[in-house]
Amino acid sequence: MNRVFEDVDNWLNLKQMPKGKQKVIKAAMTLFSQYGYHATSTAMISEESQMSQATIFKYFESKEALLLVIIKPMIEHVLPTYGQDFVAEIKNNGGDLEELVHFMAYDRFYFLKQNKDAAMILITQVLNDDSTRNMLLEKIELFKKTFANELWSVLQDTDELRDDVTLEDFIHVFVGQIVFYFVQSQRLIVVDDEKIIEKQLDKIIQNVILAIRKQ
Repeated sequence: MNRVFEDVDNWLNLKQMPKGKQKVIKAAMTLFSQYGYHATSTAMISEESQMSQATIFKYFESKEALLLVIIKPMIEHVLPTYGQDFVAEIKNNGGDLEELVHFMAYDRFYFLKQNKDAAMILITQVLNDDSTRNMLLEKIELFKKTFANELWSVLQDTDELRDDVTLEDFIHVFVGQIVFYFVQSQRLIVVDDEKIIEKQLDKIIQNVILAIRKQ
């Protein structure tokens, strides 16, 4: 089980739950990440968990309620826990703009890859569900000043950023390309060859640098 899912176990207090409820949640996490929320039926969750559908609805009034039990702790904990860790690593890494972007691109891509199932659930729901997207955006706003601005100040300190580039511009360029390649390489056309992954990440880094660095 990957790092985020290990933490999700703790966030959900799975050990305090009845065994049947634990099995339903773990089965749902696996299936939602593999097939998506809408394509996963309660019958599939029943088969994966080896719990009857009656048992599933005993614990959760609907499939949506089951999803929220999984999604809410991820949103509540992923940003503050892993976002602050990431900023601390960036500050310790130092270097010029290209070195920083290189570190960030590799670090965030492999974070997503290591936690592929949890990441896929979040990304899919954010793209397809307004309520999930709003929950995530609210959490981003709460923590924007605490670590996004700190991250931005590290990049600004290189004195290599274009004057007209904003934090929002950087997030749009950087996150958009990293997330798109993650979904493409880990779900659409699965890539296991590390050399191919690194070659594509290096291209993304150069695209980001061209978009934000002074000429």
